[in-house]
Amino acid sequence: MTALNSPHDRFFKAVFGRTEVAAEFLERYLPAAAGQALDWKTLRTAKDSFLDPELALHPADLLYTVDLRSGGTGYVHVLFEHKSYVESRIGLDLLRYRVRIWEQWLNAGNSGRLPVIVPVVVYHGTATWRVSRQFADEVEDAPALRAYVPACVYHLIDLSGYRDDELQGAVMLHTALLTLKYIFRNELSERLPEILGLLRDLAQSSMGLDYVRTLLRYLAQAASIDRLSGDELRQVVTETLSGGGELMLTIAEQWEQQAMERGIEKGIERGIEKGIEQGIEQGIEQGEARLLKQLLTWRFGALPAWVESQLAGAEPERLEAWAKRVLDAQTLDAVFVERS
Repeated sequence: MTALNSPHDRFFKAVFGRTEVAAEFLERYLPAAAGQALDWKTLRTAKDSFLDPELALHPADLLYTVDLRSGGTGYVHVLFEHKSYVESRIGLDLLRYRVRIWEQWLNAGNSGRLPVIVPVVVYHGTATWRVSRQFADEVEDAPALRAYVPACVYHLIDLSGYRDDELQGAVMLHTALLTLKYIFRNELSERLPEILGLLRDLAQSSMGLDYVRTLLRYLAQAASIDRLSGDELRQVVTETLSGGGELMLTIAEQWEQQAMERGIEKGIERGIEKGIEQGIEQGIEQGEARLLKQLLTWRFGALPAWVESQLAGAEPERLEAWAKRVLDAQTLDAVFVERS
C-alpha cells in the first residue's frame, strides 16, 4: 500500500474508510439511477492490494464491493483529488485502475462476465474542473473508428460546486464534506465555528472523540497559516467544544493536561528519593517534552528518529521555543531550525 504523505489523503482514508460513511456519501451523491441499482447496506471495503506499485499515481483511493439489486456483486472505485491543478489524464488513470481490478478478480478464480465497476472522482481543489468525464475524449477523434474507443465515463463529485445546504449527511459525513470544501478557502476560519459546532454531541462517545481528533489533526496539518493560524484554531475549538462541564476539552488541552499530570507524578516519585522540589522540576520538564512530542505527532504524523533525538534531554528553553512553532510551522524542519 502506498504511504500517505499528504494530510488530505490521510483524512480522506480515515473518514471514507468507514463503510457507513462511504455508503451514505455514495448513495447521496451518485446519480439516482446508479444509486438505486446498488444495495448500500452491503457495501464493504475491499483490499487495495490490486494496486500495482508502478500504478500508484493516486494514493488516496478506496475500492468497495457492493451487491447489485439485480443480482451479483460490483465495485465502486473512489479516487480522491486535491491537487492545485486538475489531472488531465485522469480518464486514462481510471481505465488502468479498472483493468487492474478486473485482473485481480480473474486471478481470484472468478469466471463469467466481469463485474461492473463504478468509478467516482471526489475533488475539492481550487481550480475549475474542466477535464472531460469520459476517456473517449482523450483519444484522437476518427469518426469511422469511434466504435472501437471505450467511453469509460466516470462520475465527478466536485465539492466546490455544491452549496453548503447541499452538503448534508450524518455528523461525520457532514463535517468532513464541509471541511474538505473550505480547507483551501479563505472563508475557512469564518465557517469553522459552525462546522465544529456540529460535533458537540458526537464528541461525547469514544468513537466520536476519535473522529474529532482526526478532524482537528487534519485542520492543524492542512490549513494554510494564511487561512487558519494555530491561535485561531485553538480559540475556535476552545469556544466551540468546551464549557458547560459536559463538553470535551480541546484536544491540545487534553494532551497538555495529561502530559503535565504524568510529568508531575513522576516528579513527585523521584522527589521522594532526590528531594521534592528537584523531582517536580524534572517531572514538569519531562511532561513538557512529552507534550511537545504529542503535538508534533498531531501536526506532522509519525516522527522520524532525528526528532526523538532532538527531544531527548533538551533544555526547557529549547522545548518552549520549539513548542511555540509547532502549529504555525509548515514542516518539521521549520520547528527545529536554529534561529539567530
